[in-house]
Amino acid sequence: MGSCAVSMKRSAAMSEHKHDAERSYAADYVSAETLAYRLDCPIEAIEALVRRGALPRPWMIGGLRRWDFRSVRAFIEADNVTKGKVAPNGRPGPDEDPFLAALTPEREAKA
Repeated sequence: MGSCAVSMKRSAAMSEHKHDAERSYAADYVSAETLAYRLDCPIEAIEALVRRGALPRPWMIGGLRRWDFRSVRAFIEADNVTKGKVAPNGRPGPDEDPFLAALTPEREAKA
């Protein structure tokens, strides 16, 4: 078998398994499938979250829809902080965590 044929077979094998290969880094711009995986939700939830404004809209790169994952994280964190779901330090507030709510003296005084 000539070197050209071997090279073509190796090239075909690499492209078939490209998506199965593990990366040593996370992609900066991700597909809906990868975003769903990273957010641990069904892919259908991504579209619904974008429609509700709970996720930013994707960028178009050529004909590909991709999300800048750093922007997605920043968007989610900012949204949670402004809605009071999480304190600025990133931890849930008493209203979000029943254990913390039970330990908060202000709540005991109101009860």
